[in-house]
Amino acid sequence: MKESKSNMVEEEQVQCVILAGGKGRRLDGKGKYSQKLHKKTLLEHVYSRMLLQTNLIAVNFRDNKYKTKPDYHIVVDKFKEDIGPLAGIHAAITYGNDNNIHSSVVTVPVDTPFIPLDLIIRFKKNFNPIKTDVVIACSGKRHHPTIAMWNTEVIQKLENSILNNIRKIDIFTNDLRKVYVKWNNERYDPFYNINNLNDLKTAENMIKNNIS
Repeated sequence: MKESKSNMVEEEQVQCVILAGGKGRRLDGKGKYSQKLHKKTLLEHVYSRMLLQTNLIAVNFRDNKYKTKPDYHIVVDKFKEDIGPLAGIHAAITYGNDNNIHSSVVTVPVDTPFIPLDLIIRFKKNFNPIKTDVVIACSGKRHHPTIAMWNTEVIQKLENSILNNIRKIDIFTNDLRKVYVKWNNERYDPFYNINNLNDLKTAENMIKNNIS
């Protein structure tokens, strides 16, 4: 699926942060972001698809040791202990607040190379800064809370949850005002994520067979 950037990016830009802190233990342990899929890294796949939707893109890592292209803006976790994706989401929302970015920040994980090209526009249509805490992507019977548009005002709730040892994202979002947006997955799951080498091979075949 090819779209011109001029057709996809709207005037009012939305900040996107790619969550790239996964260690990739079931791959080679060097980080998911650097895994190669069809001659590009997973980070390059996700970055290029999000760049069709917004010019405001940052990449979240646990710390500054990761090597990426120099034009990637890096956002590091504020919480240094290994607490999972909530640390990256916290860093993303904090970044949005620190830079006086609008009322929302979109997060997407680095292991979803087929992320929909209409993600942000559909999120925006379903986001109300007064009534909505988070808009979450869904496909089939699954919801994907790391793929979401977050109201930046939830930052204090998130910090309190982390400090109270809440590590599971579903527990954190349980009391938030949520909106779910569903994508069709009959042909393929646009939120297909890569956790191991078999997933990587499947994704490679999806690209070769033009089903993504």
